[in-house]
Amino acid sequence: MAYLFSKIAAGLFGVWGVFVLSGANVRFYDPKPIPALSSANTVYEGLEQPPEALQRPVEATTTTITTIADCDDVVNLAEDLGWPVDQLPTLRYIAHAESRCLPWAHNVTDPHSGSYGLMQINGFWCIPNSNWPTGWLQAQGIVTTCNDLFNATINLQAAFAIQAETGWQAWTTFTGN
Repeated sequence: MAYLFSKIAAGLFGVWGVFVLSGANVRFYDPKPIPALSSANTVYEGLEQPPEALQRPVEATTTTITTIADCDDVVNLAEDLGWPVDQLPTLRYIAHAESRCLPWAHNVTDPHSGSYGLMQINGFWCIPNSNWPTGWLQAQGIVTTCNDLFNATINLQAAFAIQAETGWQAWTTFTGN
């Protein structure tokens, strides 16, 4: 009955949608298309593609990887950069959980100017503070600015230094031993 009523209304009034009959109530239901989910429909600033400035190739001197297409590329690059093989499964898990292995991922809602890149390194590590006037990662010679963390190679080098300093606990997605 509701379907027939909606078809008649659509024909008479040029209305698209469905009238829903429920007891004495009559409501108009206008279905909206549900956007397809993509990795860009998350905290990554809604970017389907990274800005042009972030599309530069990965610059690793010890590897032939030039782009990051998936988490396997992240693991391969990390291994080429010297990450211990026994740490690679954890690295892969965290990179997937944090950024879906997208080098340009940027969670602007995190404190300290957000979290950056593959491993979602928090701005805490690269902004000046009372202990590190230029930033901890700058003092280590890894980055110049937080935006350098959008480069996959630099991000993994920074993550390696942070992991060596604090262990995996720097990443809230780490739940292992």
